[in-house]
Amino acid sequence: MLVPILLLLPLCGFGSFFTLPYSDDDGPGFEDMFKTNNKSYENVAIQFDHPLPTWLRGTLVRNGPGQVEMGSRRYLNYFDGYAKLHSWTFPGNGSAFFTAKMIKSKSYLSSIEKKDIQPYLTFDGVSPPFDEVDRFKWMTLNNDDMNVNVFNYQNRTVAISDIWQMYEFDLKTLDTIGSVLPPTPPSKFSNIGKKSEMACAHPVPEYGKSSRFEIIKTLSLIPGTKDRLTVVRITSLDNTEIVAEWETEKSHYMHSFSVTENYVILFAAPYTISVMKMLETCSVGGGMVWDDEANTTIYVVDINTGAVHTLQTENVFVTHHINAFELQDGRIVMDLPTQKNPFAFNYYDFSYLSNQTDRMKILSLPILKRYTIDLRTKTVTKSVFKCGPKAPCACALEMPVFNENYRHLNYCYIYGMVVNYNGKGFSQIALVKKNVCNESGDLMYASLHQYFTEPWFVPTPGGKNEDDGVLLASAYDGDKRTSYLLMLDPKTMTEINRSYTPTMVPFNFHGRFFNMI
Repeated sequence: MLVPILLLLPLCGFGSFFTLPYSDDDGPGFEDMFKTNNKSYENVAIQFDHPLPTWLRGTLVRNGPGQVEMGSRRYLNYFDGYAKLHSWTFPGNGSAFFTAKMIKSKSYLSSIEKKDIQPYLTFDGVSPPFDEVDRFKWMTLNNDDMNVNVFNYQNRTVAISDIWQMYEFDLKTLDTIGSVLPPTPPSKFSNIGKKSEMACAHPVPEYGKSSRFEIIKTLSLIPGTKDRLTVVRITSLDNTEIVAEWETEKSHYMHSFSVTENYVILFAAPYTISVMKMLETCSVGGGMVWDDEANTTIYVVDINTGAVHTLQTENVFVTHHINAFELQDGRIVMDLPTQKNPFAFNYYDFSYLSNQTDRMKILSLPILKRYTIDLRTKTVTKSVFKCGPKAPCACALEMPVFNENYRHLNYCYIYGMVVNYNGKGFSQIALVKKNVCNESGDLMYASLHQYFTEPWFVPTPGGKNEDDGVLLASAYDGDKRTSYLLMLDPKTMTEINRSYTPTMVPFNFHGRFFNMI
């Protein structure tokens, strides 16, 4: 549930193909995206401005909060909103259909029944705050609302978060099928006083196989005992196995990780979980501790042997890994949008989102870096990417995606969001294409009072070039106060199509395109 869009460097000048007035800092309609919209729609026909590619066959699903209050209570942070799925389906015959439904989680249904937010685990608190009885319940009821991402396991589609639990849903209708708890593989370590309930919201496919890797973080509830990290291979929602497991002094928050042909790589930043602080503050966010003096630990797990290599690098925070691959000499290369700290989580507090003056205050500055790991010499080197003249903010992207056909392989193109691209605050959002092979190929797209979420790259079947395809992004028109699906040409980052939806699509975190079988 800890999924920030890390706020970005105010250094992106305007592309040569558009200009924005310097007075444009009001962000009309921006706050609308963070309001409740729990209306349901199923397979409503929508129209695009231009004909759709005939090869585009499948469904784009986006996941994020859809309701942020219940009865007289309201969540203090957008991260805690009840999950809602939105989808755009393309049958391949020129038509398109829109669907939107809330995930019927246990926490959501019980809150509807009680007409009040029920005390399940939250990132932040609620207003009015829980009483002592509800605070006790909060300690025992785990997070149950999967509002972060979606994934597919052997044709079973699930909504997920940073929790070792999922909600399965019907890809055609978005109807909730039910809660899924994959089996936790038996550990060689003692589980007395342990809770193995945290995971990552970004599982990664195994090279050349249908299986996926996931991370389980086991918290110790007994002072003086160790926490644990486990790399798990998931072959289906009913079958899991341990690749490697090891004990740690603290439990590090990790939202994603990287995988190459032979390795799983974890960046364990000094952002750790204190169970005692969580209980004291009655919030997950209040239980997170950042140490700006400590190094980041890198764990490199050999997929074939289970051996764990431990290395150290700079004090740095990473939320979203991009891609990783191995060089011919055996070194590991990985690209990461880095942060000096994790404080961008604070930007999703409603006191910030609803305050136009505060939204101008940007403190978190992403920097796109490449890390190269040499296991033979036990060294880690890093380099900072330069930005090209056509998109001087491309190195400050977050919510990164790329052509998934190039996962585990050497590649060139990253697509993502840049917030505050012109130095005027949170509402100033651009979509960018970063060329890590040649910065002169960096490109960007921005438009007045248009607010974008994470894009998704859909490759052309049989495409010869890495950027053959379309880039899809959920967007909001601040002037018309209407949501739409934006379609860009990835080669030029220019608009080629759009379709307005019958309802407002709230700001969403992650999603993906599922090809039609």
